[in-house]
Amino acid sequence: MAWIFLLIAGLCEMAFVVMMKLSEGFKKMNYSIYTVLFMIASFFLLSLALKTIPIGTGYAIWTGIGAVGSVVMGMLLFKEKKSALKLLFITLIVAGVIGLKLTSGV
Repeated sequence: MAWIFLLIAGLCEMAFVVMMKLSEGFKKMNYSIYTVLFMIASFFLLSLALKTIPIGTGYAIWTGIGAVGSVVMGMLLFKEKKSALKLLFITLIVAGVIGLKLTSGV
């Protein structure tokens, strides 16, 4: 169950970053509220996951999901620049997250 909490926490992290971008510096109240709600959900679920998963592994995977998700959402939703190097480095983050999961022993 801890890994499911961690996955959802990472997705919530990605969502709060997208909502923060859409809030335009917290000027749009509805997106600002969503930002805070996703932040709370993300941290809460991360705290549940870290009861079982080692802190270094859990935190790295949580930030990896958020980072990769944010980059992908930036390219899809906000027309941010795509490049072969950017895709290579996203792939390396994903490989690192998978490697941490496989070697965590949990």
